[in-house]
Amino acid sequence: MGWQLKIGRAAGVDVFVHWTFIFAPIYVIYSCWSTGWATIGVMLVLLLCFFACVLLHEYGHAMAARCFGITTQDIIITPIGGLARLVGMSRHHPGQEFLIALAGPLVNLVLGALFLVYLLATGQSLEPSGVSAFPQILFWANLALFLFNLIPAFPMDGGRILRSFLAIFMSHRWATLVAGNLGRVLAILLVVTGFYWGEFPFILIGLFVFFAATSEIEYTRELPESDSLV
Repeated sequence: MGWQLKIGRAAGVDVFVHWTFIFAPIYVIYSCWSTGWATIGVMLVLLLCFFACVLLHEYGHAMAARCFGITTQDIIITPIGGLARLVGMSRHHPGQEFLIALAGPLVNLVLGALFLVYLLATGQSLEPSGVSAFPQILFWANLALFLFNLIPAFPMDGGRILRSFLAIFMSHRWATLVAGNLGRVLAILLVVTGFYWGEFPFILIGLFVFFAATSEIEYTRELPESDSLV
């Protein structure tokens, strides 16, 4: 993953921030420059809160993996999401991959539910009334993380869930090819949408999804056929 900075360790897992993460606050500052430093400060705090939710999402994967005796090498936070690097996951147990992949989005669903309960209990609207409406924004952000990660295309969690389901009926290799190629189609749509709307983050995410899906496909193709069978 290149150069990265360790920011802490929790539950036996080291957490790193990739050097490219610096582009996230830079983008926020650039986008909010005309609104003044007060708004920029609030947006930066909101950015940290959002990535705290992303970090908890990755810990969901790590803790679920631990239940199966699978260790987590580390968690890396990037400007477009997080990555829990697991060590020892068997390709011959699709049920494990299903539960581990599902655990991350479920964390965001639980976080979203907690924010929803707070908003309802305090009689607040679900609609954000400004950048300082943290509970509302984080409610919708966690809901978006939950739904986006369930898209059935690799490398999203939904793609891993799809692969684990397909691996029941076909080889791990073919299951990866299906989920990976769906990921590449999604990536192309994201890039095209980003250019059409002029949204650079969409282009960045699309490129990441494309290369991640391609990398997984190529890696799987290099495995012996016997190793890719369920």
